[in-house]
Amino acid sequence: MGGPGPGGAKPIGALSADALVTTGMIKRAEIRKHLRIQQQLKVGTLVLVAILLLAAYPVYLFTAAVAQDPVFGDLDGLDLPGWADIQHEDVASGSRWCIDQCRVRQRTFASERKPEETNQAFATALRDAGWRPRTSGYCPQVAEGVASCWQRDEYVMDMWIRAPICDVPPPRPSITAAAPTPEPGVTPLASPTAVCPGALITMGVFNSIDYQQQPVGG
Repeated sequence: MGGPGPGGAKPIGALSADALVTTGMIKRAEIRKHLRIQQQLKVGTLVLVAILLLAAYPVYLFTAAVAQDPVFGDLDGLDLPGWADIQHEDVASGSRWCIDQCRVRQRTFASERKPEETNQAFATALRDAGWRPRTSGYCPQVAEGVASCWQRDEYVMDMWIRAPICDVPPPRPSITAAAPTPEPGVTPLASPTAVCPGALITMGVFNSIDYQQQPVGG
């Protein structure tokens, strides 16, 4: 009968079984390693997405703050009655950081009421917002309306309030004989009428270090 080989060596069949077991253990270890790596990648991806989502809102707020002109934002916050700001338009040129040329801002409001009452409303709103009448330096003069000059921090403002010039075209001549007769039960449309505001208000806002002594709207 055959016994173990020299030195107590295992039979060939036993060696093959041990090799299979060892190979299986190695494969299982590799599979577990890959699973751990995949799990770590998933966790890392979720953490990265969460960080990006948390950072997106502050980045949006910062971008919006940089994009928005602070002067126009302050003018938006003026405590004006509704009739004093039925609409407005903004124009700006130059650099906010005074590179080459400081920014010049201009806003034109339309008011429903006359220049005198409108001037009182705007003067009150400017004082409440921290603006003060400019008592030194140059203040432009205007031929019509009311001009005033203001200052707050590093900004100066020239404000001009005047009655608008509204060019309303005359009504077209109508031929009575050719006028169509409305059908029963149908109300004819009223002819459109032009709406002219009671006053226009132009504000020019400048950096005091780069103030150009020119009248607003000039």
